[in-house]
Amino acid sequence: MPHMDISPLFVQPVLPDDICAVAYDRFEEDESLIAIPVVEDGKPVGLLKRMSFMLVLAGRFGRALFERKPVTELMDDSPLIVEHGSPIDTINSFLLTHGEAAVQTGFIFVQNGQYMGIGTAYTVLHANMQKAEARASELDKALMEAEAANRAKTNFLANMSHELRTPLNAIIGFSDLILLQSDNDSPKAEGQSDTHLEYAQDINQSGKHLLNVINSILDMSKLDAGAFILKEDTFDLREVTEQAVHIVNGQAKPKGITLQCRYDIDDIMLYADAQVYRQILLNLVSNAVKFSNAGSVVCIHILLGVNGDLCIEVIDQGIGIAKEDIDHIRKPFMQAEGTFARNHEGTGLGLPLVDAFVKAHGGSLEIESELSVGTKVRVVFPASRMVETEVADFNMI
Repeated sequence: MPHMDISPLFVQPVLPDDICAVAYDRFEEDESLIAIPVVEDGKPVGLLKRMSFMLVLAGRFGRALFERKPVTELMDDSPLIVEHGSPIDTINSFLLTHGEAAVQTGFIFVQNGQYMGIGTAYTVLHANMQKAEARASELDKALMEAEAANRAKTNFLANMSHELRTPLNAIIGFSDLILLQSDNDSPKAEGQSDTHLEYAQDINQSGKHLLNVINSILDMSKLDAGAFILKEDTFDLREVTEQAVHIVNGQAKPKGITLQCRYDIDDIMLYADAQVYRQILLNLVSNAVKFSNAGSVVCIHILLGVNGDLCIEVIDQGIGIAKEDIDHIRKPFMQAEGTFARNHEGTGLGLPLVDAFVKAHGGSLEIESELSVGTKVRVVFPASRMVETEVADFNMI
């Protein structure tokens, strides 16, 4: 922020030997004059303050007693003295230390000890207003730069995702074709071996993983930019839930992990974005499988909350999360363990995406966890998003 100076108001000083009548006449002639500095050899030695000075001389015997006396009799011999060019924040601190009187009655500016002028409430207010305006201008500029950077980031990610998706889809498609030929027991091409098929499977899995990462980054950038649009419709909650669980089952089987679905409510139609709801479950259940021990159970529990809201709980018996890490892992690209100590791969986008997706539906995400015991993640959708089966069937006719 630019340096803000208070411009001193130059007031012709008086000498210590000048009599009070001289100062009185000046105060009488100029009603806006709030103080007169007393200066000797260019250095301030005191300050005549209008209110106190005029009150004394306006008294019954004031003029008779003090009119012919030197101004040193009525001056403040220890006024606030500020070095010219001091930052406004420093001057504000001085004024707070000296109380309101220094603002109301004035203070003195010096430069290298030489008198420069006086400061008043007006000069202080003017400098603070300039500072506030400069700060507001800087904040506006910073906001515009941040918004421009955010737009540039979103455009970059959108363009890069397109550039990466096209060849990735081709790679995945061709590797799918090779694996499909293998599954159909088609005769192997000349020179083709089981090793080649394993390579094709690795290529296929790696391509799909990379595509998922790209999609997650793009979704997060859209959510950050407020450009993510929900495609809401009414769908069967149980049907879409079991579709997601079926997909993750392929990840759970090699570890001997059992996925269990438990429904405390039946025939529930949900008004939401079905694809986003499926992605929420995929992220949560795949996370639960990833961090669960072999042979354990992951439960997907659907129930009504205390307030009649719809709750979807994903409960695992995995490694758990430390309490101090729960808020940390809600942030994009963050994980509970340090970057170099991670035992599990991942981008750190799964949970932040779920959190953002749920909030986009007006819901909330709750996490309960205990190290070495397991984790329960609860997604809560407002009751207003649940649709009774009969009403949903009527709407679809």
